[in-house]
Amino acid sequence: MSELKYALVYLELKPDYAKINNLPVKLPLLVQDYKKAVEENKIPLETILRGLEAQYEVQPDEYYASYLVFYLYEKFKKLLEEEDLKGAEIYLQKAASVIKDYRFHFYYGLLLKKSGQEELAEMELKQCTKENPTFAYGFYELGNLMFERKVYDEALDNFMKAIEVKKDFILSYLKIADVYMENGRYEEALDFLNQALKIDKNFAPAYLRLGVIYNQLQRYKDAFLILNRATELENVDFEIYYNLSFTLQKLGRHREAKLAIEKALEKNKEDFILHEYSLILKNLGFFQEAIDVEEQAFEIANDDNKDLILITLLKLSTIIEDIERVEKYYDLLQKEELENSAILFYFFSTLSQNNIKDAKYILEQNKETLYFESLIEKLNNLDVYIDKLENMTNKRISDSILNSITEIGTIDGKELSERLKAKGYNGIALAWLKEDNLQEAKSKPEGVGILTNALLLSGFNYALSERVNSMVSNLLWKDGEGLAFSKLLQKFYIDRVFGEKSPLEIFLEQNLEEVKDMNYKLSKVLVDYDIITMDYDTLMETKMNNFEDAVKVFISALRLDFKTKYIENDEFKDKNVKDVLEFVLNLNDF
Repeated sequence: MSELKYALVYLELKPDYAKINNLPVKLPLLVQDYKKAVEENKIPLETILRGLEAQYEVQPDEYYASYLVFYLYEKFKKLLEEEDLKGAEIYLQKAASVIKDYRFHFYYGLLLKKSGQEELAEMELKQCTKENPTFAYGFYELGNLMFERKVYDEALDNFMKAIEVKKDFILSYLKIADVYMENGRYEEALDFLNQALKIDKNFAPAYLRLGVIYNQLQRYKDAFLILNRATELENVDFEIYYNLSFTLQKLGRHREAKLAIEKALEKNKEDFILHEYSLILKNLGFFQEAIDVEEQAFEIANDDNKDLILITLLKLSTIIEDIERVEKYYDLLQKEELENSAILFYFFSTLSQNNIKDAKYILEQNKETLYFESLIEKLNNLDVYIDKLENMTNKRISDSILNSITEIGTIDGKELSERLKAKGYNGIALAWLKEDNLQEAKSKPEGVGILTNALLLSGFNYALSERVNSMVSNLLWKDGEGLAFSKLLQKFYIDRVFGEKSPLEIFLEQNLEEVKDMNYKLSKVLVDYDIITMDYDTLMETKMNNFEDAVKVFISALRLDFKTKYIENDEFKDKNVKDVLEFVLNLNDF
């Protein structure tokens, strides 16, 4: 009597359950597995495989063979996903020993691709589609392989064939859009993404790509509508929130951008997301929080991102005047390609500490790098130039600012408002200063003179100019175009006080990208600088109804070639226009 090799029990399954899970209605299980499966009311993959393998060995018929091969490939896919390539190949060969058909070539192609053998993978996938020209996934994976190898025409051809075979194959519509996007053919990509959404209106990857395309096309309002719609779907990917944050920044909605990227970080804390979060915090004036986040990014940064993060850390350390951090990050940035940026912020830090001797030494040693030749003469006569800056200020505004500074170096908005009012300053800006910073962004450049006076009070301290610019613009305008306009004024201040008085064209070229990052709409006004210039008489009659008007006034002021004493007694229709002109003309003469 022969020894019993397997003891099998047949578990009766409900037909619907069996059909959904591609199982036989009578599922063979080893006796030792049966009890556990019944008690736990679940059947693990390994349990199914052991039963089917035993059944096939005892009775190798076609009925159970088809189920066995299916689950051998399921085990293969699991091991492939876990990067266990050797284990995956074992199960691939097991499946082939039972039934070898187009599926073997398909999965073998995936295995070869995973192991980096792309040419062999291509051969196997092509064999798969040859043996079964109705298998859409074969064409799809062949398309993916060619896409990754940047053979775009073949990738597109295979994705199209997948759709011919299976009209509602949504992944192919998505990948066709990827091919077009990769080649800058955005309109064609949009067409296929919209077709994908006709198949499934809740298909989040299509919304993500639509948002990316609209961002690329600088159609930020459209990008916002699409990406915001995507956040309402279930299981939203972090990339949707990350791209939405980018869109909101371009629209000048930095507080909303902050909330969006915080959602992205809840799902994925990668270095580039933390870095972008840090930049948003910086733009909103949260400098200490920004450096804390950037340091988290540096701890996990890959080599490609470390230098960018280090430069940002050095800049933030300079702004908050943390000397130990400045020294630390400056030492880490001693690379030839990063030398210019590192020296610039190290110089600013040295000067912010009123260490004039060392600052002048850095200038002397790096004349070709820093381009601050005229600054030597200013530093040699620092008291004279500090007095000149103070004399440019409006005393009622500058005194109010100085008396509103708190013990921790911030500006008390309510205190500043009351002091300005007591000195006869009037206007809506007084009410704005009292508001919470979470109020809605202001659309008018009221109170610009408060900001320009705060900048003049920062003297030769770059770090202080960054901080007061951020504090005052946030107190006044909260968010939006006001923050981008204030950055433009601060950049101009730095250029005139420290730099070589760059011509208008060069100044705009150097600062356009930063303004664009903060508000795309405002940056477009800068691009058209040559056709928006107003003459002096026009400026006297101009009202700054919005920040676009403010930029036009600023650009026009840069073109004027006379001193402020000529305009002191002139009547302007808008006091804010006169404040911008006085700020620009004074610094041009500095």
